[in-house]
Amino acid sequence: MLKCYPNIVKMSIGSKVRKFRNLKSLSQSDLALRSDVSQSIISSLESDKSIPNSVMLRRIAEVLDVDINELLKEDFINQNIFDKGIGNIQSQVTINNFPENILEDIISNQQKIFTMMESQNKLLESLLKK
Repeated sequence: MLKCYPNIVKMSIGSKVRKFRNLKSLSQSDLALRSDVSQSIISSLESDKSIPNSVMLRRIAEVLDVDINELLKEDFINQNIFDKGIGNIQSQVTINNFPENILEDIISNQQKIFTMMESQNKLLESLLKK
């Protein structure tokens, strides 16, 4: 069982649909047209306001050229967003089925990196004030 880490979140079906749609360079309208659903349904799905039925999800998966199981399996992402006074760094890493001890090591290392970045930002801020 994973400890509670605020940056580890389960990736929703809607997030996966958006990710695969973007990888295929399709707009929501394109995906809707090709999967025979309305654009508002795609928008609602991607924003996690609705859950598709199995027929709709199968059509969407076919258009996106992914196995429907890829949309349904449990994936987790470690999402870190650093937005400090000096610069803005955004990163998103997909984590799939890692053993718990490896995940804990990764998270521990990322926490250390975050602490080091905070220290670096404080140092840079103090140097800029001079």
